[in-house]
Amino acid sequence: MNRQLESVLQTLSPGVHQRNFQGFDLLLIRKAWGELVVSQQGAQVLYYRPENARPVIWLSDRLKAPPAPFRGGVPVCWPWFADPPVELADQPFHGIARTNPWDWSIEALDNAGARLCLAPIKSLWPGLEPRITVRVEEDVLEIEIETINRGDIAVELTGALHTYLAVSDVNAIELHGLEDCLYADKVKQYQEGRQQGTVRFTAAFDRIYHSRATVQVQDPGWQRQLQIAKSGSGSTVVWNPGELAESMPDVGAEQQPEFVCVEAAMTRYAPVQLQPGARHRLGTVISIVEQADTPADT
Repeated sequence: MNRQLESVLQTLSPGVHQRNFQGFDLLLIRKAWGELVVSQQGAQVLYYRPENARPVIWLSDRLKAPPAPFRGGVPVCWPWFADPPVELADQPFHGIARTNPWDWSIEALDNAGARLCLAPIKSLWPGLEPRITVRVEEDVLEIEIETINRGDIAVELTGALHTYLAVSDVNAIELHGLEDCLYADKVKQYQEGRQQGTVRFTAAFDRIYHSRATVQVQDPGWQRQLQIAKSGSGSTVVWNPGELAESMPDVGAEQQPEFVCVEAAMTRYAPVQLQPGARHRLGTVISIVEQADTPADT
């Protein structure tokens, strides 16, 4: 978890602030419901902590310099997920949204919650118009990206809200809600399988589940359960690098146990055919549905 960013938040008075943090322009909000940080690069939620709770969203303490993408937060993978289409082989992994600048506007803000809207400063992709909405209230974070096809031909759309959830120890948690789901295992060259029981982590884990279901993250170390609901998504991606984290400069072995990714996704197994004039909304809703009665130290 990025302790430097947490230290910055602790120095701020309640309200809205803008800061440059390690080369990134950030919007930081502190209110009665908790703390929220959004980056101009990528329209990315970097941090969310409800009042009297531990952080829900994880961010690496080894960020690469901009315009490199963030490791952590909720990266917006758009307008494709993972490798680009074959005809766009020179384009970046996970699309272009997460490394481009976005404008933000605060549509609502009070002690009950907040709503932010974000739009790219310049057109990102011919014919496609994305808009992101971030909503927060006590113990709930909702993120949605809407894509409108302004062009005159259909577009195959994939993408993801690549959510890094903060956990006490990935080796001790369980994921519920994916039981009996079919999946493609990326660690095993996309070998197909069926989930037997709850999801547990003992090594590198990277699966695309064919599922629209809500997932619960049971975290006994922090005595809480996170619920991850979604919409507009036919795939759920679950990822933790396991032993591979040692070769990732912005993760490393010491940070690897601190997060798990549970992603609302549109993958090659369930793409969206977006017709001219049509729109699609991909959303995720993350909430704390169970936690200890005593406020936890952050």
